[in-house]
Amino acid sequence: MLADQIFELANKKSMINKRLVFLTIGGYHTQLVNILHNFVFHLKPMIIKQPNTALITLLLTLTFLTPAFSAEISDKPLTDEDTEALFEQAMQERDSGKVYSAIEKFEYILNRRPSLNRARLELAVSYHRASQYQAALREFQTVLDNPETPEKVRLSILAYLGQLNSDKLEPEAEHSFSYYTRAGALYNSNINFAPLRGSIDYQIADGEDLSSPGLDTFLSASHRYKQKKPFNADGAATNAEWQSQISWTGNNYTRTSEFNLNILSVSTGPAFISTGRWRGAVTLQIDQTFFGNAKLGTFLSLNPLVTFDLGNYRGITIETSFTDNNFSRQEDQTRDGDTLLTGASYSTLFDGVKNGAEVGFRLTNHSAVDDQYSFKSTEIYFGGFMTFAVNNNFYLNLHTQQYDFDAADTVSGKVRDEIESRYTLGYNHDFTAGFLASWTLNTYLSFTKNNSNVDAFSYERKLIAINLARYFI
Repeated sequence: MLADQIFELANKKSMINKRLVFLTIGGYHTQLVNILHNFVFHLKPMIIKQPNTALITLLLTLTFLTPAFSAEISDKPLTDEDTEALFEQAMQERDSGKVYSAIEKFEYILNRRPSLNRARLELAVSYHRASQYQAALREFQTVLDNPETPEKVRLSILAYLGQLNSDKLEPEAEHSFSYYTRAGALYNSNINFAPLRGSIDYQIADGEDLSSPGLDTFLSASHRYKQKKPFNADGAATNAEWQSQISWTGNNYTRTSEFNLNILSVSTGPAFISTGRWRGAVTLQIDQTFFGNAKLGTFLSLNPLVTFDLGNYRGITIETSFTDNNFSRQEDQTRDGDTLLTGASYSTLFDGVKNGAEVGFRLTNHSAVDDQYSFKSTEIYFGGFMTFAVNNNFYLNLHTQQYDFDAADTVSGKVRDEIESRYTLGYNHDFTAGFLASWTLNTYLSFTKNNSNVDAFSYERKLIAINLARYFI
């Protein structure tokens, strides 16, 4: 088995040195493989008798062979056509975010064509984007020291150096804080989720639903720690951040406090941004939830998410979430369990960034101690917004979710099968002048309908809200 691995290693050029894929041209790959085949052929008796020694010998040989071979390749001249093709490829990679891949190609060109200042200038810009300031300054200075450099180019370089030196003086990492507040009034037509037409099984009379006005509030404080210097991820410059937030969400009604809902949340975790390519985050969150005048439960979740940039303001997001549900009230103990959610969505912007749309789905598997509370669900959703008159936009959100429960409800004796539909139409206005400057007015109407084969769980609810919101940075 080990002998097979060694022969396979000799055939897989990319396992020897990934950079050779870029450095080699024409028949040089073949030359290297022939060298390795000859070496392995003479090593074959050792492979059979002392496989571990043979593998170490081969790997040590590859370690010293590869740089010498790369140096041999670098002595070969580049044709004008090869140079132009490689230059264009480097520019395309840099524009797509693969700064480190572009740096390799510019360095390779200059190793073969050191007088090509056009490539040297683009290499300097690439170093700057990778926060390698000394390397960028070195390359710019080389062009400035060249007496053949045109005066117009010199002036452009000197202007650029001002920004580069300014960036160089910035701290390597930064801490930033931001705050968000939203407060307003709401009206809920069914705060107690009373069944639409009452329930025979649960002995709930028709008309038991309670409506009430209330206060809608959300407060948050966020912290972001950002490393200024990116790291190399598959040739692309990727920035790392650490994001944390504490927030409080409250829906508190005037008619009765029995159905008030308040959630205290704390979240933290890393985020990664590869501009023009992808961005992702892994968030650990804990929610302390209060219902009425008592603590409902504590919910701990891990939430990885990644969005791939497709260009032209389009993206695909893949999300997953694992939640541990720990209820506090004695009557809810059999609801304890886990929730696993996975989903994906596609989003796009139109007309610059004035209009946008998103469509996606989520699959949920919720388990509980008592199987009557366990379910699987499929959610499909659509959202969109449209901007008009600069500071105004309408938005529309549509959700539908089907629930299939695992076991029969103990009162009705039926296995619940439900479809919940939710529709929201809203309006935003951004104030830019006066005492409300930087505030956003938001108002929306939301309608929810849940259809269940168990009458006690069929209900309708209308929400009307108006609030003011603002970011403080």
